[in-house]
Amino acid sequence: MKKDKRERYLYLIENLIYLIIWIFILGTPVWGEYKYAENGINWYKIAQIWLTTSPILIIFIINNYLLLPFLLIRKKAKAYLFFTCCLILSLVLLNVAQPVNRGPGPKAMNRPPISSQEPRAPRPGTHAQDMPHLQERPPHVPGEFPRKPSQEPPLIFIPILPIPIFLSPMVIAIFVIGLNIGIKFLFKSIRDDQRLKELEKHNLQTELEYLKHQINPHFFMNTLNNIHALIDLDSEKAKDTVLELSKMMRYILYEAASPSVPLSKEIQFLNNYIELMKLRYTNQIEILVSIPKDIPNVLIPPLLFISFVENAFKHGVSYQHSSFIHISMDIEANKLRYLVSNSNFENAAKQRQGIGLENVRKRLDLLYEHNYTLDIQCKENEYHVLLLIPLQI
Repeated sequence: MKKDKRERYLYLIENLIYLIIWIFILGTPVWGEYKYAENGINWYKIAQIWLTTSPILIIFIINNYLLLPFLLIRKKAKAYLFFTCCLILSLVLLNVAQPVNRGPGPKAMNRPPISSQEPRAPRPGTHAQDMPHLQERPPHVPGEFPRKPSQEPPLIFIPILPIPIFLSPMVIAIFVIGLNIGIKFLFKSIRDDQRLKELEKHNLQTELEYLKHQINPHFFMNTLNNIHALIDLDSEKAKDTVLELSKMMRYILYEAASPSVPLSKEIQFLNNYIELMKLRYTNQIEILVSIPKDIPNVLIPPLLFISFVENAFKHGVSYQHSSFIHISMDIEANKLRYLVSNSNFENAAKQRQGIGLENVRKRLDLLYEHNYTLDIQCKENEYHVLLLIPLQI
């Protein structure tokens, strides 16, 4: 529905531009007569200009509504060039076969012809001011030849410059067709860009949903393994873990299904998961969490932090050696800094290649493009994951 409205809106703007151009072309001679004519508007002269311009208007209509959409836009350039040349040549031939009458007008054609004989002497009692042909004429300047209006080459109206009639039809037609092609392809490029953006948005949403559905089973698999381990160690804790898991499942199924969630709820989900994991491990594992108390009211993509913590508990904990998991989050200058550090053991290579981290990296590329930082460092005894993302506060 929105796409159809956008298409109609662009089509309306395009045709409005054409209408304004032709109003300017057809209205310029009227404005010129109104501005500079001494005896009022000569509508006969304006009608002659409009009559001369009408074949060009017909060519524009044929080119805009027939040739361009059915030939050039469909990549039939040879057929379009052939028919366009035929239109221009027919205009030139029509203009040569029917020369434009540049006479003084229909009223003047009924007047008797002026005799070329010498004027007769005035009758007695006639004054000189009553005989215009006897009044003094301006002196003739040597080297200049008097020019009669009828000897001037016929001109046709162009908004910029007058061009001789033998060249004007082709020049105007080429100018109009070129301008029409430019405007048509400008709006076509706008439509193509909008379609491309819609397609990219659809593909982005599809891929994000696919990655999110991959993260959810991965998370549930790890959590169920933890509950299974707790059943043998402490059945009461296992019951509490199931309740915590139900809360987390409710968040994933309902709230995390939207494109973005409040940062406070995402942090609460992360804390619930960490508390759930603490029930499984003894005090031999050091688990430290540092999260700011004042959390801004911002939206972030859901399930963006959990994969790092999952990998830390899965690959950075050992019952034979002292282990640690440190999680910190800072918000400064509209940027969120998220750091997860854990012990590094022999299976650290698997931690780097986990499905969770790979999916998170793909999501970050789709969501933030190059406007984020994901730095993973694997040292001798430590493994660090640093994430920097922008926040819109």
